[in-house]
Amino acid sequence: MKVFMRKIGLMLLVVLLVMPVAAKVTYGVRFGGAYSSLIQKVNDEYESGARFGFSVAGLADIPLYKRFSLRPEIAFVNQGGSYYSAPQMDEMAYLNKCSYYSIQVPVNLAYTFLFTDVRFSILAGPAFDFSLFGKMKNKETDTDILFGTTEDKDLKSFDLGVKLGLGVEYSNFFFSIDAFCGALDRRATKRPGETSVYQNNVTFSLGYFFR
Repeated sequence: MKVFMRKIGLMLLVVLLVMPVAAKVTYGVRFGGAYSSLIQKVNDEYESGARFGFSVAGLADIPLYKRFSLRPEIAFVNQGGSYYSAPQMDEMAYLNKCSYYSIQVPVNLAYTFLFTDVRFSILAGPAFDFSLFGKMKNKETDTDILFGTTEDKDLKSFDLGVKLGLGVEYSNFFFSIDAFCGALDRRATKRPGETSVYQNNVTFSLGYFFR
């Protein structure tokens, strides 16, 4: 599974690098702050443990048809949050606080329209997340996250999610707000009574298109 996901990431990277030269491809960069959280359901209620991180990305805008374009990215992301590793215990004794780094590859479909000199974009699409390294803390330990192993407090090395966003561009500079909603359980293992954990992020970015 891990090898398969790496192949997917490599294929996406190749696609970005060999875009048809005939297309009027526009490249850009962005940097933003992210409010990231790990979501789990405890006692029929959703709990969210959040933290602040960042996202740095290179992107391309590839015209498709009229106002539609393909807008893929390759981003280096700091994300995480906190979750309970043993919710069946009294007072939920094990609250794990995570901070980790990933390569994230969203492949967005963008719809762009003009209002005077301002471009407005609505974006949506799948996003692939390949986790690299990070830290996890609780009241007993402060350890590295060993992605892809089966330890109790480990996280999976891959996530698949949906990306939704809005962008406003003026004079090549742009501001964007986007949300990543993870669809896969990040826990590597689950003991009896433990619930699934999902990664969610909201990112506010400033960027520039090299038009």
